[in-house]
Amino acid sequence: MIANFFQSLNDRGVEYLLISGQATVLYGAATFSEDVDLWIKPTSENCDRFVATLRDCQARFYKLTPQLTVQNLSRGHGFHFVLPGENESDVFLDVMGSPPRVGPFAASLATARWMETEWGAIRTIGLQPLVELKKTQRLEDYPVISKLSLAWFDQPECANTPADLRWALQNIFTLPEWRAFFSEHAEAVDLSAENLNPAVIEFGRHVCSGDDASELVERQASEWMQQRIADLQQADRHYWREIIAQLKALRAAGKLITEGSAV
Repeated sequence: MIANFFQSLNDRGVEYLLISGQATVLYGAATFSEDVDLWIKPTSENCDRFVATLRDCQARFYKLTPQLTVQNLSRGHGFHFVLPGENESDVFLDVMGSPPRVGPFAASLATARWMETEWGAIRTIGLQPLVELKKTQRLEDYPVISKLSLAWFDQPECANTPADLRWALQNIFTLPEWRAFFSEHAEAVDLSAENLNPAVIEFGRHVCSGDDASELVERQASEWMQQRIADLQQADRHYWREIIAQLKALRAAGKLITEGSAV
């Protein structure tokens, strides 16, 4: 069913990007994701093509889904569907028209990649905007972000410039990934990265010299990373506050689509 769904998207000319969990799997930063997450261009024509694709696949609405309109897509709401799968194994599909932290669709489309998968060729969000999308309230997203940051240096568009190194320096949140990063990019230790904690630089110097960092340095680096994660989690909570309030208002007004109804 998933292969048929993506084939229909492509046949109908839907402008979409694969994002979130399945995208991280394709970039090698995760091993499994149950749901399929899409970002679709929030225009009326594209929305019509997308709805036609859902009907091709006999999709049903899932819970807490507002009307699939350009206005709601542009507001940042999520839309949830179920695609009937083979052997009674349904596929859950989450869709957005304006995800957080990544700007307009056109900008991410310009850096997207067609990736070959078991479901056929799928247009997938670029790695750097994917990192921004993953800066959520879920703690488990930050090791994934760290792995994506290392994977950036395997991408064809990475030129291994100081800008690439500085970007990675700002997007690693685990000591094992710091160790791997400094082992491969010793020159990054001497880069002046804005707001980079001295303990991380000290940790990097130990990695480059082949020494073990002290427990104090590792603890200070870990505490700094934990605070950065907490700040990003708080920013994500703030982002969703208004959207959740709108969703609650739509539910109170009886304007959410009935779960299980056909698209």
